[in-house]
Amino acid sequence: MTACTFPLGRTTSLPYTGRSIPERHPSPFPAMGPPAITRRRRPFLTPVWLILLGVLAVVGVGLFLHESASNTIVVIVPPASKELGTIDDPPLSAAGEQQAQQLAQQFAAANGPDGLDAIYVAASRSARQTAAPLAQSLGKRPVTLTSSDADGIAGQIMGEHGGDNVLVVCPETVIADLVQELSGQQIRPPEGERAAWVVTVPSYGPASVLRIGY
Repeated sequence: MTACTFPLGRTTSLPYTGRSIPERHPSPFPAMGPPAITRRRRPFLTPVWLILLGVLAVVGVGLFLHESASNTIVVIVPPASKELGTIDDPPLSAAGEQQAQQLAQQFAAANGPDGLDAIYVAASRSARQTAAPLAQSLGKRPVTLTSSDADGIAGQIMGEHGGDNVLVVCPETVIADLVQELSGQQIRPPEGERAAWVVTVPSYGPASVLRIGY
């Protein structure tokens, strides 16, 4: 068997041919694989833009609701005390006239941009006389209610003065139903005590009811 010497180093004999081939030495350099494809990724900004658009939409809706929102404030009072008698539509008694003056004094400052925009009265004489001192003090002409039931009164007020501040003088028998019609809340007028009911009806959200004595 003859050996053939190669310049790279030792020789190896091939048993079946008798020839020798050089042994391969490991390369000092790491093996190189196929070139990798490098992709330059763009910043993933889509969620950020979606969040910004959502925030802007929420702010815009909030501003719209804030600008368009308004409250309708309805002050409901019963007629002052009437004279005892046999006539169907008695006038106010002396005590009732004092009560009407007290009502005027209590709401005399309710003028200007944030004051009363209208005064509604029932068709009865006592209701008109109850509102007369206040109407004169504010320089407003009372509006006669066209209906005697709570549904009709509420519809007239909201249709003519929605978003305004109004005072209504109506029979005691209608007050509880009118408060419920405007606010959805049930009340029980106190017996033997004069009270006014302030109903705040917002454009959005639930209404509120406040009872005040006078």
